[in-house]
Amino acid sequence: MKLQSTRYLAVFISAFLVFFGCSSEKVTDNDLIYFDVSASYPEKEIKLEDVADIEYLQIGVYEDFLFSADPSRITSDKIIFNSSPTGDIIIYSRSGEPLSKFNRRGNGPEEYYYTTRGPIYDEVSDEFFISLQQKIMVYSSSGEYKRSFPLPDGSSMFRFNNYDSKSFLIYDSQDILPAPFTLISKEDGSVVETVNMPISETLDLTIPVFTSNGMSISLHPDIGIIVNYKDGFLLAVHSNDTMYYFSPQKELLPILVRKPEIHSMNPAITVSCFVEAGNYAFMFTDKVVEVKMENGGFSSLPRTYLMRDKTTGSVYKQKITLNDYKGKEVNISHRTIINTQDSKLGLIVLGLTELQDANLENRLSGRLKELVDNSDNDGNDIYMLLHFK
Repeated sequence: MKLQSTRYLAVFISAFLVFFGCSSEKVTDNDLIYFDVSASYPEKEIKLEDVADIEYLQIGVYEDFLFSADPSRITSDKIIFNSSPTGDIIIYSRSGEPLSKFNRRGNGPEEYYYTTRGPIYDEVSDEFFISLQQKIMVYSSSGEYKRSFPLPDGSSMFRFNNYDSKSFLIYDSQDILPAPFTLISKEDGSVVETVNMPISETLDLTIPVFTSNGMSISLHPDIGIIVNYKDGFLLAVHSNDTMYYFSPQKELLPILVRKPEIHSMNPAITVSCFVEAGNYAFMFTDKVVEVKMENGGFSSLPRTYLMRDKTTGSVYKQKITLNDYKGKEVNISHRTIINTQDSKLGLIVLGLTELQDANLENRLSGRLKELVDNSDNDGNDIYMLLHFK
């Protein structure tokens, strides 16, 4: 089935279009947004509690269910940890009780050799999908091998998200598939449908960084590519000036246009897909410039966190503070929902050691202070689950 054509963007433009930071005119969610990535925006402070209801969660220490990384997935009823170095997949309930764990790491036909990309969990089928280079392995929540299937046409999947109970929405970074965004079957990997997004001329924004021993590490600006939005997804590629909304009806609608054109910029500045919470849309820009080695490592690309007031169209630099944590600032972006794959649920991790130091300085209050007061010195970090308003 061919998706709705998007060639005539002018249809979506009206006299009420609002340029980011350039107008205080009233706007609606249906307006096409224009965003100037080269502009300088003022800072505005808001409280996290104004845009989200905060649920604090700390998982207890269980000897047989130890983990060392942040959650890789949070679903409506499970918290999933993925240890890339060991291959362990550990499953807790949303209330923090251990449920199960498994490890099928190896080189056999029913095993995975890495879990770097993290598993996708389907709550309806109770199946874990682990993406390897050119295939997907499928297991039950107890680790029972169920099946595996190749990606279509030998494509190399760069992103994949749950689309519905029967299919994934994937992004093919190698341009092997008929379209870079494609729906594939969860049963056998076959192509269900292609998403016919107009793609501009290819633009390589890779930044090579050379280590002291001569090895090269590549950095890329993070735009999100596939980000949950409302009941559908925001879709973006580096070479496009237009970001699209892929609706539940499988319509592809332009939702944001950046300026200046990215092909005209040197250095380029990218804008990420956004997340809506309260009265704001939250995103960031990355400036694509060379980065230097620092203390044996390297810094990330220069990043600016921004938020757009949906009522006025004005844009500000983010300054988001917490009532329960004096002096603490956090940021919201698509990365806040990357582990939940839920447009209305975010995750921010607060390190326990940092919290204990803040508690000694009398900077904590409320439920957060209560959790820290009752934590063991070697306890786990505390998770803020953000239920966006």
